[in-house]
Amino acid sequence: MTDALSSMEYPHWLIIAGAVLLMLGLVGLALRPRSVEGDPSDMTNDQEPSEPEPDLTPAEVYERAAKEKRRARWAERERELEEPANDRPSVFGEESK
Repeated sequence: MTDALSSMEYPHWLIIAGAVLLMLGLVGLALRPRSVEGDPSDMTNDQEPSEPEPDLTPAEVYERAAKEKRRARWAERERELEEPANDRPSVFGEESK
């Protein structure tokens, strides 16, 4: 057994070390304490901050406003995609289905 371990080259040692680390990680995941989730009413809403926000610099205010505008544009695009397309041209005088 000693000859087999001493004759292994560097890549083989890396494979063995990776396998050992993988097994330790899986054991750690299995043994970690599970967190208990509270009531859904206890969870905070994304729209309302749980603590007061500190004073923001003008650059941070600008970035936040730009982020909210982008979010609003994406939401508007999503709403447009969900609506049926009734503006299709009619074929031979009949409305398309």
